[in-house]
Amino acid sequence: MSSANEPRHPIGVVAERTGLTPDVLRVWERRHNVVDPVRSPGGQRIYSDADIERLSLLHRATRGGHGISHVAGLSRQELEDLVASIELPGHSPSPRIIATGNPGITVERAIVLTEAIDPSGLETLLRRSVARYGIIGFIDTIAAPFLRRVGDAWHAGELSVAQEHLATAVVQRVVSETSPLLTGGGGNPTIVIATLEGERHAGGALMAAATAASEGWRVIYLGADLPASEISDTAVHTNARAVGISIVVMDRKAGVAAELKALERALPDEVALVLGGAGTRTLSPRSSRANTVLVESMAELGRELASILGTQ
Repeated sequence: MSSANEPRHPIGVVAERTGLTPDVLRVWERRHNVVDPVRSPGGQRIYSDADIERLSLLHRATRGGHGISHVAGLSRQELEDLVASIELPGHSPSPRIIATGNPGITVERAIVLTEAIDPSGLETLLRRSVARYGIIGFIDTIAAPFLRRVGDAWHAGELSVAQEHLATAVVQRVVSETSPLLTGGGGNPTIVIATLEGERHAGGALMAAATAASEGWRVIYLGADLPASEISDTAVHTNARAVGISIVVMDRKAGVAAELKALERALPDEVALVLGGAGTRTLSPRSSRANTVLVESMAELGRELASILGTQ
Protein backbone atom coordinates (compact mmCIF):
# COMPACT_ATOMS: atom_id res chain seq x y z
CA MET A 1 0.00 0.00 0.00
CA SER A 2 1.25 3.50 -0.81
CA SER A 3 2.65 5.64 1.98
CA ALA A 4 0.39 8.39 3.26
CA ASN A 5 3.03 11.05 2.54
CA GLU A 6 3.74 9.86 -1.01
CA PRO A 7 3.06 12.46 -3.74
CA ARG A 8 -0.54 12.44 -4.90
CA HIS A 9 -1.92 13.57 -8.24
CA PRO A 10 -5.41 14.35 -9.60
CA ILE A 11 -6.83 12.41 -12.53
CA GLY A 12 -5.99 15.16 -15.04
CA VAL A 13 -2.29 14.89 -14.23
CA VAL A 14 -2.48 11.09 -14.47
CA ALA A 15 -4.15 11.32 -17.88
CA GLU A 16 -1.45 13.67 -19.15
CA ARG A 17 1.43 11.52 -17.87
CA THR A 18 0.06 8.13 -18.96
CA GLY A 19 -1.68 9.05 -22.20
CA LEU A 20 -4.90 7.44 -20.96
CA THR A 21 -8.13 9.42 -20.99
CA PRO A 22 -9.99 9.93 -17.68
CA ASP A 23 -12.82 7.75 -19.06
CA VAL A 24 -10.44 4.85 -19.73
CA LEU A 25 -8.90 5.27 -16.28
CA ARG A 26 -12.30 5.03 -14.62
CA VAL A 27 -13.32 1.97 -16.66
CA TRP A 28 -10.03 0.18 -15.94
CA GLU A 29 -10.35 0.90 -12.23
CA ARG A 30 -13.97 -0.17 -12.00
CA ARG A 31 -13.84 -3.26 -14.17
CA HIS A 32 -10.25 -4.46 -13.66
CA ASN A 33 -9.06 -2.94 -10.34
CA VAL A 34 -5.80 -1.88 -11.98
CA VAL A 35 -5.04 0.64 -9.22
CA ASP A 36 -6.79 1.75 -6.05
CA PRO A 37 -6.57 5.56 -5.81
CA VAL A 38 -7.48 7.27 -2.58
CA ARG A 39 -10.11 9.98 -2.39
CA SER A 40 -9.54 13.61 -1.50
CA PRO A 41 -11.77 15.28 1.12
CA GLY A 42 -13.83 16.50 -1.85
CA GLY A 43 -14.27 12.96 -3.19
CA GLN A 44 -11.87 13.25 -6.14
CA ARG A 45 -9.54 10.40 -7.18
CA ILE A 46 -5.93 11.01 -6.08
CA TYR A 47 -3.11 8.85 -7.47
CA SER A 48 0.39 8.03 -6.23
CA ASP A 49 3.59 7.97 -8.29
CA ALA A 50 3.43 4.16 -8.18
CA ASP A 51 -0.12 4.25 -9.56
CA ILE A 52 1.04 6.41 -12.47
CA GLU A 53 3.96 4.09 -13.22
CA ARG A 54 1.69 1.03 -13.22
CA LEU A 55 -0.89 2.72 -15.44
CA SER A 56 1.83 3.74 -17.89
CA LEU A 57 3.05 0.15 -18.10
CA LEU A 58 -0.50 -1.10 -18.64
CA HIS A 59 -1.03 1.44 -21.39
CA ARG A 60 2.16 0.37 -23.16
CA ALA A 61 1.13 -3.28 -22.85
CA THR A 62 -2.31 -2.67 -24.34
CA ARG A 63 -0.82 -0.59 -27.15
CA GLY A 64 1.33 -3.61 -27.85
CA GLY A 65 -1.76 -5.71 -28.52
CA HIS A 66 -2.51 -7.24 -25.10
CA GLY A 67 -6.07 -6.93 -23.78
CA ILE A 68 -6.42 -5.09 -20.49
CA SER A 69 -8.29 -8.04 -18.98
CA HIS A 70 -5.20 -10.22 -19.58
CA VAL A 71 -2.60 -7.85 -18.14
CA ALA A 72 -4.51 -6.11 -15.32
CA GLY A 73 -3.47 -8.73 -12.75
CA LEU A 74 0.24 -8.78 -13.60
CA SER A 75 2.81 -7.62 -11.08
CA ARG A 76 5.00 -4.63 -11.81
CA GLN A 77 7.95 -6.87 -12.66
CA GLU A 78 5.82 -8.98 -14.97
CA LEU A 79 4.53 -5.84 -16.69
CA GLU A 80 8.04 -4.46 -17.09
CA ASP A 81 9.21 -7.76 -18.64
CA LEU A 82 6.20 -7.85 -20.98
CA VAL A 83 6.64 -4.25 -22.11
CA ALA A 84 10.36 -4.82 -22.64
CA SER A 85 9.61 -7.78 -24.91
CA ILE A 86 6.97 -5.80 -26.81
CA GLU A 87 9.24 -2.84 -27.39
CA LEU A 88 12.22 -4.81 -28.67
CA PRO A 89 13.56 -3.41 -31.99
CA GLY A 90 11.73 -4.93 -34.93
CA HIS A 91 8.72 -6.02 -32.90
CA SER A 92 5.40 -5.10 -34.43
CA PRO A 93 2.14 -6.13 -32.77
CA SER A 94 -0.45 -7.94 -34.81
CA PRO A 95 -2.84 -5.47 -36.44
CA ARG A 96 -5.65 -7.94 -35.91
CA ILE A 97 -5.89 -7.18 -32.21
CA ILE A 98 -5.41 -3.40 -32.14
CA ALA A 99 -8.22 -0.96 -32.80
CA THR A 100 -7.37 1.88 -35.17
CA GLY A 101 -6.48 5.24 -33.64
CA ASN A 102 -8.64 7.03 -36.23
CA PRO A 103 -12.34 6.98 -35.25
CA GLY A 104 -13.41 7.77 -38.81
CA ILE A 105 -11.60 4.72 -40.15
CA THR A 106 -13.14 2.58 -37.42
CA VAL A 107 -16.61 3.77 -38.41
CA GLU A 108 -15.85 2.94 -42.06
CA ARG A 109 -14.73 -0.56 -41.04
CA ALA A 110 -17.90 -0.98 -39.02
CA ILE A 111 -19.99 -0.04 -42.05
CA VAL A 112 -18.15 -2.59 -44.21
CA LEU A 113 -18.75 -5.32 -41.61
CA THR A 114 -22.42 -4.35 -41.45
CA GLU A 115 -22.75 -4.57 -45.23
CA ALA A 116 -21.10 -8.00 -45.11
CA ILE A 117 -23.55 -9.10 -42.37
CA ASP A 118 -20.65 -10.03 -40.09
CA PRO A 119 -21.93 -9.55 -36.52
CA SER A 120 -18.94 -11.33 -34.96
CA GLY A 121 -16.43 -9.11 -36.76
CA LEU A 122 -18.44 -5.99 -35.97
CA GLU A 123 -18.70 -6.85 -32.28
CA THR A 124 -14.96 -7.56 -32.05
CA LEU A 125 -14.14 -4.21 -33.68
CA LEU A 126 -16.49 -2.29 -31.38
CA ARG A 127 -15.27 -3.98 -28.20
CA ARG A 128 -11.67 -3.16 -29.05
CA SER A 129 -12.69 0.42 -29.68
CA VAL A 130 -14.26 0.59 -26.21
CA ALA A 131 -10.97 -0.62 -24.72
CA ARG A 132 -9.08 2.06 -26.65
CA TYR A 133 -11.33 5.08 -26.11
CA GLY A 134 -13.28 4.31 -22.93
CA ILE A 135 -17.06 4.04 -22.90
CA ILE A 136 -17.84 7.76 -23.28
CA GLY A 137 -15.22 8.34 -25.94
CA PHE A 138 -16.42 5.23 -27.77
CA ILE A 139 -20.03 6.39 -27.72
CA ASP A 140 -19.24 9.91 -28.96
CA THR A 141 -16.60 9.09 -31.58
CA ILE A 142 -17.58 5.60 -32.77
CA ALA A 143 -21.04 4.36 -31.77
CA ALA A 144 -23.10 7.51 -32.34
CA PRO A 145 -21.52 8.40 -35.73
CA PHE A 146 -21.77 4.75 -36.80
CA LEU A 147 -25.48 4.52 -35.97
CA ARG A 148 -26.13 7.83 -37.75
CA ARG A 149 -24.37 6.48 -40.84
CA VAL A 150 -26.38 3.27 -40.62
CA GLY A 151 -29.65 5.20 -40.29
CA ASP A 152 -28.82 7.44 -43.24
CA ALA A 153 -27.83 4.44 -45.37
CA TRP A 154 -31.04 2.63 -44.49
CA HIS A 155 -33.18 5.65 -45.39
CA ALA A 156 -31.29 5.93 -48.68
CA GLY A 157 -31.90 2.28 -49.48
CA GLU A 158 -28.20 1.42 -49.23
CA LEU A 159 -28.67 -0.94 -46.26
CA SER A 160 -31.45 -3.46 -45.71
CA VAL A 161 -33.68 -3.58 -42.65
CA ALA A 162 -31.81 -6.70 -41.54
CA GLN A 163 -28.46 -4.92 -41.79
CA GLU A 164 -29.78 -1.91 -39.85
CA HIS A 165 -31.17 -4.16 -37.12
CA LEU A 166 -27.90 -6.11 -36.95
CA ALA A 167 -25.85 -2.94 -36.46
CA THR A 168 -28.18 -1.58 -33.78
CA ALA A 169 -28.31 -4.89 -31.90
CA VAL A 170 -24.51 -5.26 -31.84
CA VAL A 171 -23.96 -1.69 -30.61
CA GLN A 172 -26.55 -2.13 -27.88
CA ARG A 173 -25.02 -5.43 -26.78
CA VAL A 174 -21.50 -4.01 -26.64
CA VAL A 175 -22.59 -0.93 -24.71
CA SER A 176 -24.76 -2.80 -22.23
CA GLU A 177 -22.16 -5.51 -21.53
CA THR A 178 -19.13 -3.22 -21.48
CA SER A 179 -20.61 -0.75 -19.02
CA PRO A 180 -23.01 -2.67 -16.74
CA LEU A 181 -25.85 -0.46 -15.60
CA LEU A 182 -25.92 0.37 -11.91
CA THR A 183 -29.37 -0.74 -10.83
CA GLY A 184 -28.53 -1.51 -7.22
CA GLY A 185 -28.21 0.67 -4.16
CA GLY A 186 -24.93 1.83 -2.72
CA GLY A 187 -25.96 5.41 -2.06
CA ASN A 188 -25.36 6.61 -5.61
CA PRO A 189 -27.63 9.33 -7.05
CA THR A 190 -30.40 7.91 -9.22
CA ILE A 191 -31.26 8.74 -12.83
CA VAL A 192 -34.20 7.30 -14.78
CA ILE A 193 -33.56 6.92 -18.52
CA ALA A 194 -36.11 6.06 -21.21
CA THR A 195 -37.71 7.15 -24.48
CA LEU A 196 -41.18 8.63 -24.72
CA GLU A 197 -44.26 6.86 -26.00
CA GLY A 198 -43.97 6.27 -29.75
CA GLU A 199 -40.14 6.44 -29.78
CA ARG A 200 -38.91 2.89 -30.40
CA HIS A 201 -35.24 3.70 -31.04
CA ALA A 202 -33.60 2.85 -27.72
CA GLY A 203 -29.94 2.94 -28.77
CA GLY A 204 -29.41 6.53 -27.66
CA ALA A 205 -31.10 5.91 -24.32
CA LEU A 206 -28.94 2.86 -23.70
CA MET A 207 -25.77 4.81 -24.50
CA ALA A 208 -26.91 7.57 -22.15
CA ALA A 209 -27.49 4.95 -19.46
CA ALA A 210 -23.99 3.58 -19.93
CA THR A 211 -22.55 7.09 -19.72
CA ALA A 212 -24.42 7.83 -16.51
CA ALA A 213 -23.35 4.51 -15.02
CA SER A 214 -19.71 5.25 -15.84
CA GLU A 215 -20.10 8.57 -14.01
CA GLY A 216 -21.21 6.75 -10.86
CA TRP A 217 -24.99 7.16 -11.08
CA ARG A 218 -27.47 4.49 -10.13
CA VAL A 219 -29.32 3.96 -13.42
CA ILE A 220 -32.94 2.90 -13.77
CA TYR A 221 -33.08 2.06 -17.47
CA LEU A 222 -36.68 1.69 -18.64
CA GLY A 223 -36.02 1.23 -22.36
CA ALA A 224 -38.23 2.50 -25.17
CA ASP A 225 -41.79 3.65 -25.75
CA LEU A 226 -43.04 4.64 -22.29
CA PRO A 227 -45.83 7.09 -21.40
CA ALA A 228 -44.71 10.21 -19.58
CA SER A 229 -46.76 9.22 -16.54
CA GLU A 230 -44.84 5.96 -16.07
CA ILE A 231 -41.49 7.70 -16.38
CA SER A 232 -42.43 10.40 -13.85
CA ASP A 233 -43.93 7.84 -11.44
CA THR A 234 -40.70 5.84 -11.54
CA ALA A 235 -38.63 8.96 -10.91
CA VAL A 236 -40.73 9.91 -7.89
CA HIS A 237 -40.80 6.34 -6.54
CA THR A 238 -37.00 5.98 -6.77
CA ASN A 239 -36.28 9.50 -5.49
CA ALA A 240 -34.35 10.21 -8.70
CA ARG A 241 -32.17 13.28 -9.02
CA ALA A 242 -32.54 13.32 -12.81
CA VAL A 243 -34.51 11.91 -15.75
CA GLY A 244 -32.88 11.36 -19.14
CA ILE A 245 -34.95 11.20 -22.34
CA SER A 246 -33.60 10.22 -25.76
CA ILE A 247 -35.45 11.57 -28.79
CA VAL A 248 -34.27 10.25 -32.15
CA VAL A 249 -37.18 10.47 -34.59
CA MET A 250 -39.66 13.36 -34.68
CA ASP A 251 -42.22 11.82 -37.06
CA ARG A 252 -44.94 12.73 -34.59
CA LYS A 253 -43.66 16.08 -33.37
CA ALA A 254 -46.94 17.18 -31.79
CA GLY A 255 -47.20 13.94 -29.84
CA VAL A 256 -43.63 14.17 -28.58
CA ALA A 257 -44.12 17.79 -27.55
CA ALA A 258 -47.28 16.87 -25.64
CA GLU A 259 -45.55 13.99 -23.86
CA LEU A 260 -42.64 16.24 -22.92
CA LYS A 261 -44.97 18.86 -21.48
CA ALA A 262 -46.77 16.17 -19.50
CA LEU A 263 -43.47 14.87 -18.15
CA GLU A 264 -42.28 18.35 -17.19
CA ARG A 265 -45.52 19.01 -15.31
CA ALA A 266 -45.35 15.71 -13.47
CA LEU A 267 -41.73 15.85 -12.36
CA PRO A 268 -40.87 17.61 -9.09
CA ASP A 269 -39.06 20.92 -9.65
CA GLU A 270 -35.85 19.61 -8.10
CA VAL A 271 -35.56 16.71 -10.58
CA ALA A 272 -33.43 17.62 -13.61
CA LEU A 273 -34.82 16.65 -17.01
CA VAL A 274 -32.02 16.01 -19.52
CA LEU A 275 -32.98 15.70 -23.20
CA GLY A 276 -30.71 14.38 -25.93
CA GLY A 277 -30.72 12.78 -29.36
CA ALA A 278 -31.02 13.89 -32.96
CA GLY A 279 -34.72 14.65 -32.55
CA THR A 280 -34.11 17.39 -29.99
CA ARG A 281 -32.75 19.65 -32.75
CA THR A 282 -36.30 20.18 -34.03
CA LEU A 283 -37.75 21.00 -30.62
CA SER A 284 -38.93 24.49 -29.77
CA PRO A 285 -36.43 26.78 -28.00
CA ARG A 286 -35.43 26.03 -24.44
CA SER A 287 -38.20 24.87 -22.13
CA SER A 288 -39.65 27.32 -19.64
CA ARG A 289 -38.89 24.76 -16.92
CA ALA A 290 -35.72 25.89 -15.18
CA ASN A 291 -34.45 22.36 -14.57
CA THR A 292 -34.70 21.12 -18.17
CA VAL A 293 -31.54 20.98 -20.28
CA LEU A 294 -30.58 19.78 -23.77
CA VAL A 295 -27.29 17.98 -24.44
CA GLU A 296 -25.71 17.21 -27.80
CA SER A 297 -23.17 14.50 -26.91
CA MET A 298 -22.41 11.91 -24.27
CA ALA A 299 -19.42 13.98 -23.12
CA GLU A 300 -21.79 16.90 -22.57
CA LEU A 301 -24.18 14.58 -20.75
CA GLY A 302 -21.35 13.55 -18.43
CA ARG A 303 -20.55 17.19 -17.67
CA GLU A 304 -24.21 17.96 -17.04
CA LEU A 305 -24.57 15.03 -14.65
CA ALA A 306 -21.50 16.24 -12.77
CA SER A 307 -22.97 19.75 -12.66
CA ILE A 308 -26.23 18.41 -11.22
CA LEU A 309 -24.28 16.92 -8.35
CA GLY A 310 -22.32 20.12 -7.86
CA THR A 311 -18.95 18.51 -8.65
CA GLN A 312 -18.02 21.02 -11.31
